[in-house]
Amino acid sequence: MKVALLGHEGDFRSDTGVGIQRYMFELYANLTKISNDVEKVEFKPIKFIGAGLSFELRALFTNFSKYNILHNLGTNPFLRPINSRNILITTAHDFQPILYPQFTFGHNVTLKYKLWMRLVVYSGLKSALNSDYLTCNSTQTKDEAIKLGFDKDRIFLVNHGTDKRFFKPAKQKIHKTFFKVGYIGAMRVRKNLEFGIEAANLIKDKNIFFDIWGKKEYEYEYLKSIAKNKNINFRGFAPEDKIVEIYDSFDAFIFPSYHEGFGMPILEAQSRGLPVIIYKYGKIPKEVRRYCFEAESPEHMAQIIEELKKNGYNEKERKKAIEYARSFTWEKTAKKTLEIYKKLYDL
Repeated sequence: MKVALLGHEGDFRSDTGVGIQRYMFELYANLTKISNDVEKVEFKPIKFIGAGLSFELRALFTNFSKYNILHNLGTNPFLRPINSRNILITTAHDFQPILYPQFTFGHNVTLKYKLWMRLVVYSGLKSALNSDYLTCNSTQTKDEAIKLGFDKDRIFLVNHGTDKRFFKPAKQKIHKTFFKVGYIGAMRVRKNLEFGIEAANLIKDKNIFFDIWGKKEYEYEYLKSIAKNKNINFRGFAPEDKIVEIYDSFDAFIFPSYHEGFGMPILEAQSRGLPVIIYKYGKIPKEVRRYCFEAESPEHMAQIIEELKKNGYNEKERKKAIEYARSFTWEKTAKKTLEIYKKLYDL
């Protein structure tokens, strides 16, 4: 058996700060620990046409004859080579752009981003539905694939993991008068960060601070313009080598996303012992939202934050959330993925 893991050049790095690339890095790293049958195949970008279309063209003209299984790990459109006899598996991370397009474009979106979404992401999601099999990162993504017409008997559920660096003991926090609420993630309309900022604007307690970490994407200027609470601080990109330290600087974590395929930051924050507050009506997979506080409105989120500052986080619930979050490991993800390869190869 020989398996090719497909990605762009540089996709299998750990320092991008992007969830899909983290999955690709961890899956490859952990698979190669338990199998000699897996190789990564990275496609170099072609000048002037962009990485997504480069992936599509290079894959079309690549000789994959030595591989039994091709596993497309990202959201890249994939044209199966002519006369291909390989089994094609695609990892489905979510189908939000197709099913919930209202969460795709927000303020100050560039033409380049719109073209990328239309030509790469949309076509990538549609090509995923032409795969022989799917691996889905959550029950929610699996249900979305079935809703779009994919055969449920050709879908495998493989949850993502939590990096072990989040499992190390957290330092005892020194008693302090201030309370810090944090967010780490993208600044896109789908993340619904506006909800969290509106909650922050309602809080009058001068000892509650908000640290927002993320790249300056197209929602950045709009979000800054509505941040009226002077205790809201935009910190920029969260470096991967400082990520645990950043989580540990928080007393609570907000993640009010409209839609997540999985929601890795939720489990990372819970692994560090933080209470996590999400948007109650957001489409967050049931596997991940289990121990979250669910806010119905910005007013409700503000209330939860103030109660956590006043009363603390219930120690029993905190321990349950930590144990649960740490039960998701990349070793399990790799082991289950390898079992799928072997099952399909045997067939």
